Amino acid sequence: MSSARREMSKTAADPTGAFSMRRTALASLAGATLEWYDFQLYGWLSALAFNKLFFPAGDPAVGTLVAFMTFGIGFIMRPVGAIVFGHLGDRIGRKSTLLITLLLTGIPTVVMGLLPTYQTIGVWAPLLLVALRLLQGFGLGGEFGGAALMVVEHAPAGKRGFWGMFAGLGNPVGQLLSIIVVYACLASMPDETFLAWGWRVPYLLGIVILAAGLYVRFRVIETPAFHAMRESGGRHRVPAKNLFAKDTLTILKGWGARVADAGTWAVFLVFGISYATTELGISKTQTTLGVAIALVMQILVIIWAGRLSDRIGRRPVIMIGAVVVAVGIFPSFLLINTADPLWLWVAFALGFPIGTGMIFAPVGAFLPELFDSRVRYTGTSIVFQLSSLAAGLVPTIATTLMLLNGHRPWLVCGFVIVLAAITFGCVSRLPETHRRDL
Repeated sequence: MSSARREMSKTAADPTGAFSMRRTALASLAGATLEWYDFQLYGWLSALAFNKLFFPAGDPAVGTLVAFMTFGIGFIMRPVGAIVFGHLGDRIGRKSTLLITLLLTGIPTVVMGLLPTYQTIGVWAPLLLVALRLLQGFGLGGEFGGAALMVVEHAPAGKRGFWGMFAGLGNPVGQLLSIIVVYACLASMPDETFLAWGWRVPYLLGIVILAAGLYVRFRVIETPAFHAMRESGGRHRVPAKNLFAKDTLTILKGWGARVADAGTWAVFLVFGISYATTELGISKTQTTLGVAIALVMQILVIIWAGRLSDRIGRRPVIMIGAVVVAVGIFPSFLLINTADPLWLWVAFALGFPIGTGMIFAPVGAFLPELFDSRVRYTGTSIVFQLSSLAAGLVPTIATTLMLLNGHRPWLVCGFVIVLAAITFGCVSRLPETHRRDL
């Protein structure tokens, strides 16, 4: 028996073993963290630099709107990546597919840090940036599904919510890592220097991050569920075809289950940065610090809510989170509109992370539990990335609503409430899964 099979047998026989589960969770968390670091850098820099360096316009708000539109382009490629890598994950395995997605996200990140700006090569600068953004989004389309399955398919039924949240935890941890690097650059150099070359530093650090991610993922083993499916010959030739033939309604409801979390994230952590700095005049450093506080809070909420979902179920936790999002959005922007950095920090610390963390934490277990193992990678990836597509479009929608509302955020707040209502309604129509066998 090969060493890989002996290790797999040990994991399957003792799925809660400290060695196997901790290593698998670390691989899921580390890979997701690194990919979200790569991808999220564009979100921060859309508001802080790219609107000037790659999409110059007479009106700063117009330049920001165009930069946000390219931010959304990367999200458009995610469902395509979800279908392609979902197919690979359900056919050749979870581990191999996750290695490919890491490369497709990490390499374009490094190249972005080397791109000339609009002033140097004209229209080619934004075109090349968009091309890299498309490739990056394509790779990220298969990331969450694989990271979630890697831990959930190893974990025991009574603890899947806790272990599954590690895949989701990579989202705020990766964003926090990126914001720490950006904040350090902003705090250590004047704006002119940051716009001249400082914005490249976070991207070039992707070389180190990519190498670390590959090392961690090479050391994990394939999941017992995929091994069993491969041994039994139960794999579908075209998983997506079987998925849409049987689970179309589940896909639509699953999309709605995440849309409030994804949309609120984009309103606070992409649109909100631009609104605070461009419209209210709050400094970039103070705004960036507020985002970092929000992400720390969200990490804590996700850890707590993941455990809670194992006790009371996935649906109640997500539905309560949707209510918290709807109730908190107007008070949050009232505080932000004071243009006082202290109240902005309070709004970011309370208005964003509690509701979104409660929605996002159970998703790492909830989505895989909705699908059969033969289409699980495909189904989980497609649902997650369709909801993330909404997040990619939200900064453009929010900026447009702000302009229509006389540069005020109240139509944006109403939009978030609509998203929260969609999530609440869709989750209420999905089955409870926390006691379901995989």
